[in-house]
Amino acid sequence: MSVQNPYWLRLSDEQRRGIIACLRELGLSLSDIARAAGVNPSTVHAWLSGRAAPQADKLERLYSAMPETVERCLPEPPINEIDIVQAISVIAKALRAKKYRDYVIDELSKLLPGQVRREIAYRVEREDVELFRGKLIAEGVSRDTVNYYVRYLVRFLDMVGWVLSPETLQRVYTIERPRVTGKTAVALKRFIDTVVRVKDPQLASLLYDSFKTVQSRARNSFRVPTLEEVRRVWEEAHKISPCAAAVWGIMAETGVRLDHLLRARLDGLQLEKRRLLLGETEGPKRQPLVFLTEGAVKYLKEVYLPWREKFCRQLQLSTERLFPCQELTVYRWLKEARERAGLPWLEPRLLRKFFAQWLLDRGVDVADIAVLQGRSLPGGLAVTVEHYIADYERRLRAVFEQHAPRVFP
Repeated sequence: MSVQNPYWLRLSDEQRRGIIACLRELGLSLSDIARAAGVNPSTVHAWLSGRAAPQADKLERLYSAMPETVERCLPEPPINEIDIVQAISVIAKALRAKKYRDYVIDELSKLLPGQVRREIAYRVEREDVELFRGKLIAEGVSRDTVNYYVRYLVRFLDMVGWVLSPETLQRVYTIERPRVTGKTAVALKRFIDTVVRVKDPQLASLLYDSFKTVQSRARNSFRVPTLEEVRRVWEEAHKISPCAAAVWGIMAETGVRLDHLLRARLDGLQLEKRRLLLGETEGPKRQPLVFLTEGAVKYLKEVYLPWREKFCRQLQLSTERLFPCQELTVYRWLKEARERAGLPWLEPRLLRKFFAQWLLDRGVDVADIAVLQGRSLPGGLAVTVEHYIADYERRLRAVFEQHAPRVFP
């Protein structure tokens, strides 16, 4: 401790005399103490008898001469609630860091034997998520499916503070929507099996067996919304944000997937040709483009694009995405619109079913519906369409113009 350190000044006279008495108990003579403190032995005697107390500078000299010995004689510092809170904060921060976690737990175990045990938990780091993504891609999993797994995994991690334990994994059952519960459970099982099992096999087994995947409801046990219901949600979405209204309306009128739409680029929008180029050309969920109705073109031109320009300018965003809004924000807006319309069950995924059923009810060929929705055709039919039918896009546009539902006013 330096002379400038106010520690010595904070000690009471009794505490200062206690240091001298402690040094005597450790075997130091009056002369040893006096020599180290720079005083006469009689002064040290006065300190011990209670007639005087050592001043801060004398204690500082003592400490400089024999620091380890004096350290043993220092009084326990007073503790207040603020000190405790700060100490807990430092320990918590150390526990979150991989390189300090084991050391802190070991030291606490020594101080509190039998009271501190290692937690049965895995603290997920950002690199774990990237490793998960990379392994799935290396296994040949499609990028859409990989994004699906990562999306549900990260949402759950945010909910439980990025710590997976038998206790936190039970929160998967508290998710309100059964469909989301099921998908989240599957993503968690895959993550534990792919990443955690490599790093800690024993812990991975405990975590994997601590919860079960949730059985989804029977296939096709859904209700297809009516055009009037879809329009009601669009009207509420328009009141909330043009971005939400544009996304909802295009999905309903084209059957496009939400993730494809949110990845669309601004330069892919061709209003004069009434189409949006998506560039999704690989895998079974490809969709190179969607056609736009006159109502959609008018809304995009007069309402959405001016709003988008103002939105990007206010947030100082520089992006080529047609819809710069965050995916979770779009979900939140659409959820609010559905609730305002009194149709909370009408989730975005049902719009693809709505679009397909709408066209089917009007006699559109199933193959045309499949292509309009970006489905891969069976091999033979795909060859016929791509190589032997001239200008198949023109035929699809004719089908779309005649039969597609109209949601935009």
